[in-house]
Amino acid sequence: MSKKLIAGIIILGIILLFGLIFGIRAIRNFIIIQNIFSENEENIEKDNYYLKTTVSYNGVTSVTKTYYKDGVGKMVAENGIYTWVDGKDAYMVDEANKTLYILDLNSSLGLVSYEMFVSLIPGYNKNVFQKFIMTGNLQNSIKTEKVDEKKCYKITIKEDNSTKTYWIEKNSSKPIKARVEFDTGAIYEYDYELRFNVVGIKDVELPKTDEYQKIEIKTND
Repeated sequence: MSKKLIAGIIILGIILLFGLIFGIRAIRNFIIIQNIFSENEENIEKDNYYLKTTVSYNGVTSVTKTYYKDGVGKMVAENGIYTWVDGKDAYMVDEANKTLYILDLNSSLGLVSYEMFVSLIPGYNKNVFQKFIMTGNLQNSIKTEKVDEKKCYKITIKEDNSTKTYWIEKNSSKPIKARVEFDTGAIYEYDYELRFNVVGIKDVELPKTDEYQKIEIKTND
C-alpha cells in the first residue's frame, strides 16, 4: 500500500472522527434544548406565573414585575406605570396621573403573553431545523454550572454582534439569569425570579377608569 494511500486513509479517518464528534455534540445539545422546551410546555398549561426581571447595565439597575393569570397579563415598571392585556384589549395605565393609554394589540410595546417566560430561553422562536443548526454551531455551547447552589445549563450563543449566555435550572427548566455582551463592550445582565400558580385576581385586575383621561396610541406611535 502506497504512502499516499495510507495518508489519504488517515486524513479521511480524521475527518470522519471529527464529523462523528460534531454530530454527537449537536445531537446532545439539541436534545437538551428540546427537553427544556418540553418541560416548559407543562408550565405554559398552568396559565399562571409571576416573573420578576432585574436588569443591570453600566451600574444602573431596573426591575419589572410581570403577572399572568387565566389569559390576563400585567407588566409593572419601576415608575408604577404598567401595561395590561387580555387578548381583546391592551392598555398602558398610569394610576398616579389617572391616565389610560389605549394600545393596539399589535403594538411594538412588550405585552404580556401566556408564554412570555419561555421567550427567555434561546431558540424560543426557531423551528426544529433552526434549533439543530443553532445547537450544532461550534461557536455555541451548552455546559453545566452552579448558580446559587442550583445546577444549571449554561447556554452560550453567538449571534450577530453579541454573545448571549443563559443559565437554565436543570431540575425545573426555569431561566435563572442571562448576560448579553456586545462587541462594543456593552454588557447587560438579567436576573429572573419565576414562580407559578401564585398570581391572584387582584394582581391583574384593572382599576376603575371611568374618570381617567383616555389617550389612544397607534402601533407606530
